[in-house]
Amino acid sequence: MVTEKGVNLLHKNENDRKCLINSKDYWSFRSKYYDKTNWVRDLSFLNSLLSLLPHNSYKSVLDVGVGTGVVAEALISKSRRIFGIDISEEMMKNLDKRISKIVADAHFLPFKENIFDLIVMRNVLHYLNDPKAVFAEIKRCLFRGGGFLFAMVIPFEDEISEEYDWLIGRDIHYPTKSEILLLFKSFKILRVKEFILKSQSIMNWLNNTVNNEDKKKEIFQRHLNASDLYKRLVSFVTKDGDIFVDIKHLMIFAQNEV
Repeated sequence: MVTEKGVNLLHKNENDRKCLINSKDYWSFRSKYYDKTNWVRDLSFLNSLLSLLPHNSYKSVLDVGVGTGVVAEALISKSRRIFGIDISEEMMKNLDKRISKIVADAHFLPFKENIFDLIVMRNVLHYLNDPKAVFAEIKRCLFRGGGFLFAMVIPFEDEISEEYDWLIGRDIHYPTKSEILLLFKSFKILRVKEFILKSQSIMNWLNNTVNNEDKKKEIFQRHLNASDLYKRLVSFVTKDGDIFVDIKHLMIFAQNEV
């Protein structure tokens, strides 16, 4: 039970339902290699995201899908208290002790209403069973006027959306920019930025996210056989047995008005 000065912050009716990707084996593997994936701790990425924040100080922050805590750690100096939730306890095993960690499903945030003045969520959306439900939960837990800082990798253009999902090969959908903006219809969007991580290694990504050599080879070959449009958009380059592509992220800072 998480408390702050004796006040219970947890919602009275906690749920133990699980989202579709709550696989212990999958996240157990990912927890060991997650920080070795180049984009995870990329400072240019992190600084660009945090530059969207309009304030330098927040009373209470929640990181939804906190993982190994990269974003939450960067916010420690900006907040009196920080909470991180994740469906994987192993992912949070080495979380900074100044971050209060809770094993929970983002679809059912275990907090009372109007608790946080800032909620952040980075590269979580594609793992969600019901994104609308998660956005509703985030809205419920924010103060009126509270901020929602969001980032998500997206296809360079909507027209390659299906190919993008196929290339990554996880049987999940990577939302397009237009799909994401629709999810923010109950928020007031204040800042939007498209950020591109240049020349990212496909082998680095595969080695730290895929625990199956045949699957690695299959996904690598898919990239080699990708369409000319995809290759042009991502500045596709092959070198020394690897593939390098640009990765596009959508970053948003929005405000809860209701």
